[in-house]
Amino acid sequence: MVWLVREPTFSRLLAVELWLSFLYASYNGAMVVFLTEIMPVDVRTSGFSLAYSLATAVFGGFTPAISTYLIHLTGNRAIPGLWLSFAAACGLVAAILARPQQVTSEIS
Repeated sequence: MVWLVREPTFSRLLAVELWLSFLYASYNGAMVVFLTEIMPVDVRTSGFSLAYSLATAVFGGFTPAISTYLIHLTGNRAIPGLWLSFAAACGLVAAILARPQQVTSEIS
């Protein structure tokens, strides 16, 4: 972000967007499978949709407002990277603490 803010050009913006898209694509495919697998089977659909929607609302919906506030507070136009780092740290902690549910089969 500092590299882009220091000398903003279209080519730098494109390079940053492509890099961030690559990072997003590299974990998003595995994330969807992991999130569905850690949910119990009987609530898998509603549990996954609730978790994904809440995360998208909090870290996606409020990001422009929080970024604008942080820029106003600090005067640093690259400070939204701090918010993105915080969101990534929350995701990393959640992934480390997540435990897959044990599947029990009932044999009659």
